Amino acid sequence: MQGGQHPRMEVMCHVENCRFYKNDYCHADKIEVNPKHRDMAHNSDDALCSTFIPQ
Repeated sequence: MQGGQHPRMEVMCHVENCRFYKNDYCHADKIEVNPKHRDMAHNSDDALCSTFIPQ
């Protein structure tokens, strides 16, 4: 990305007990996704939304 710009997009979320959940969307200022093991994920089960905070 040029000029330090970050992507802006809608992020669907279906975790109703997350602090950032609102009407099936994530309203966090930014999202962090990390792998469960080491540095790689091979499928969605290997990835974690580290932004999640329970209500």
